[in-house]
Amino acid sequence: MNLAECLQMTANLLAPAFFDMLGLAALGAVLIAIAGQIAAKTKQRVFYDKYGQQTAAMGFMLLVVTLAAVGASAAMAASRFPWLMQWLTHPQSPFIKLYIAVGAFIVLSLPYALAWKKMRNAKVAHMALGLGAAISGAASILLAVAALLVLALTTSRDTTPLTMAELPLDGTSLLWPMASQYILLDTALAAGLSCTYLVLRRNKDDFGRDYYRFSLKLAARWAIIPMIGQIACQGWLFALLPETTRTLILSTPLGAAWAAAAILPLICIILWAVIAKSQAPLRLKGMTFVAAVLLWLAHACDATVFVNLMSML
Repeated sequence: MNLAECLQMTANLLAPAFFDMLGLAALGAVLIAIAGQIAAKTKQRVFYDKYGQQTAAMGFMLLVVTLAAVGASAAMAASRFPWLMQWLTHPQSPFIKLYIAVGAFIVLSLPYALAWKKMRNAKVAHMALGLGAAISGAASILLAVAALLVLALTTSRDTTPLTMAELPLDGTSLLWPMASQYILLDTALAAGLSCTYLVLRRNKDDFGRDYYRFSLKLAARWAIIPMIGQIACQGWLFALLPETTRTLILSTPLGAAWAAAAILPLICIILWAVIAKSQAPLRLKGMTFVAAVLLWLAHACDATVFVNLMSML
């Protein structure tokens, strides 16, 4: 792959990466919202609960947009590649368990987000819904990565289709760093994009200047740690790759795409740290939009790496 081909692939993946980013943020928003509820109870400050409520609402909106995009893509794929849809929905497809996990997430996350006010007097039940949704979301990512690895290994080895049970799960399996990376990323995306969401909703949801100053700094802080973790997982993944694959990546523009997928999030971390430490974070609202764009570009670069890596297995 030359530089022009790498750039073209990244450009082609911008739109899918955008909706995938929104979907991951929707999965992670539930966990951030639960963290807000727990913090509100332990620290006795209502601002945490309000932030959790707004993050859950953001997650609901992102979920609706993602489902609409997936539905439109599935309809187009069904008309153009009917064999593909038949395979994806076959009882033996490695994606079947993924559909079940995503379905559980939808069933649990919708009432969690929409019944926030109605369940104020049933906090335990409400948080149980959220916890179930968060577990289902993490399971969805794990099963998605596992299914894609099964598909890649089956294709590369030109053998009878592997099953999920045959996927290697030892310490050298790529499943663990990949799944860990995206589970941490969904949390970072939820907190990071909530910074932008808070800015956009400030006039619509008038909770006061003090609240938005507090919540913007909180969202920035909560985005930093999981983002550091997901960058570390990229290093873990690279270390587990066969030496020939690492050499191939470093000798092609794919190495630059991988570097961009790590460097752009680092810039986001710096922007979030500035917001988190600022005494007037609302004056830095432009940084939240810059960070959102950088997250999108980073995810497109990561998608380029992921697609090519799957073809190398």
